Amino acid sequence: MAFPTHRTRRGYRAAAACALAAGLIALPAGCESLRPEVTPEPVARSAEPSPPPAAAAVPTQPGKFATRSGCCVFYTDFELDKNDPVFADLDTLPEQIAAELKLPPSNAIVQVFLFDTQERYERFMFTPKAGRYWKQPPRRAYFFAEPRVGGGDDLKVYTWLGEPNTLRTDLRHELTHAFLHGILKDVPLWLDEGLASYFELPPANEGVNPSHLDVLRSGPFQPDLARLETFQQVRQMEKPEYREAWAWVHFMLRGNPGGQKVLHDHLQALRTSANPGPLLAKLRDAYPDPDQALLEHLARIEFPRPRRR
Repeated sequence: MAFPTHRTRRGYRAAAACALAAGLIALPAGCESLRPEVTPEPVARSAEPSPPPAAAAVPTQPGKFATRSGCCVFYTDFELDKNDPVFADLDTLPEQIAAELKLPPSNAIVQVFLFDTQERYERFMFTPKAGRYWKQPPRRAYFFAEPRVGGGDDLKVYTWLGEPNTLRTDLRHELTHAFLHGILKDVPLWLDEGLASYFELPPANEGVNPSHLDVLRSGPFQPDLARLETFQQVRQMEKPEYREAWAWVHFMLRGNPGGQKVLHDHLQALRTSANPGPLLAKLRDAYPDPDQALLEHLARIEFPRPRRR
């Protein structure tokens, strides 16, 4: 639940910090991804809904400036500074995902709508019966895959110019959802969120999500991948499930080669089939006791060391 940055213009940072103080704590830390289904309304991957903001005039989405950066087009109402550190590793995120997951790079274009304030973002998204996605629970960032005329999907990310590290994390998380959607037929809910949580922090973290790891080690924690694999709706997943999803992904990618092969083979199967079967059965072929192997892996992980400036 918590898919990365664009906060461009140094002058906007002070304003973003004020907006953050006003309302960021009330929003979940991270993202939600929406997937279109047969109904006209997109179905959200999100936690239990919370009351939307009070009704207000709905602004238009950003669009005064369009800035291309790698596979993304950023739509803003202010000029972006592409040299801002917040952009540092976004351009290389598709290559990082492709290399670690043994997938072809995504060539899909992702539209990122970056609002200058949290208030404008929330009014556009969540104004009751008027906002673009007013039926969705308020979140800091969203990914949508919306069918377009003629086939294919428009991949869209919506967020606002918040604090630099938070924005960077949210964008990386949401863009991970978008890039996977551009390559695979589908991604099971738990795996989609686990991969986004793995890639949401900079490459130097090597997939370690310190907040997840700290809570899991504090315990008690009993893995239950069979349960995760039954989930179809985001409301079934809360913070403990997001942490467990991340743990399984890190275990497979950073554990022994047997786990890597299981995940890589499963992802290859998802390139041609939306339902290649449960992954746990394949893990049991590689590990006599996958649950115990996961717990031992978590105990061995080292927290990433902060980089010197």
